[in-house]
Amino acid sequence: MVTSRQIDILVSTYNGEDYLEEQLESIFSQDIHDWHILIRDDGSEDRSVSIIEEYASRYPDKITVITQPSDRIGIPGAFECLLENSSSPYVAFCDQDDVWLPNKLRLLRECIQQVEDTNQEGVPVLVHSDLKVVNNKLDKLADSFWKYQKLNPSKMQSLERLLVQNCVTGCAAMVNRALVARALPIPKDAIMHDWWLALIAASEGKIKALSTRTMDYRQHEHNSNGAKKWSSKYILYKVFTEDGRQESKFNLQHTLQQALALLEHGDIKDSARCVVKRYVDLNELNWFLKRVKLIRYGYFKYGFVRNLGLFLLI
Repeated sequence: MVTSRQIDILVSTYNGEDYLEEQLESIFSQDIHDWHILIRDDGSEDRSVSIIEEYASRYPDKITVITQPSDRIGIPGAFECLLENSSSPYVAFCDQDDVWLPNKLRLLRECIQQVEDTNQEGVPVLVHSDLKVVNNKLDKLADSFWKYQKLNPSKMQSLERLLVQNCVTGCAAMVNRALVARALPIPKDAIMHDWWLALIAASEGKIKALSTRTMDYRQHEHNSNGAKKWSSKYILYKVFTEDGRQESKFNLQHTLQQALALLEHGDIKDSARCVVKRYVDLNELNWFLKRVKLIRYGYFKYGFVRNLGLFLLI
């Protein structure tokens, strides 16, 4: 097995001065060293750019700063830009406010290479791990992000289920070059870069979940996308309040738009194309047939309550 391949670590920042240095230090504390950071700021108004410049001057052989485009383009656009500038065999995604455990990159690379070694050459692969949920001071909120959100990725990685619900957390994921090549460009209707990569991997390659926690996933008031604890209060809001129902309906429609973008993206396997098209076509069906198709073809979320909400709102 090859163990000396380089990894590109993609970092997008926006007003991240409070935690950015701690995140970067945790990268430099990894127990493997054949990696390189590609970092781009998305229009910060705090000290983020100064911190980036300081680290880049201290470690010019380990950090490349991407400055174009100079305008703010949002999270999916920022990671698309970083992906376009990457060239290494493996790519890891990094938020600006977490803390990586020292073995994170090594474990993910070992996992992705195991999948590659047991499949055809050139197969697109995505691997991802569990995370520990912590607060802004790194005090533990939950040992497992998956349990915190009532998720079971081993049962959620089929294309049918990924079309409806994402189970991949980008900052805990690693992808290979074959997947990057197939995923770009990321369309405007992609909900998030990690979800899009997961859909491409499920359509054309392999996904594997690693139950080991590889990082501290920090939750604070400025999170762009945080870990919302799965609770009865959250369920009642999503299903039985007008705001919650409208939010859920909007999110569901966005998944259908994302699925249509997948159909239009390029060549995917015929079997995958059929799965995606059936999901897209749900919009054309009446109330009864929508629910028949959900059951018949397995377009489910994980858990009874989530699926109850899906059946009520679609």
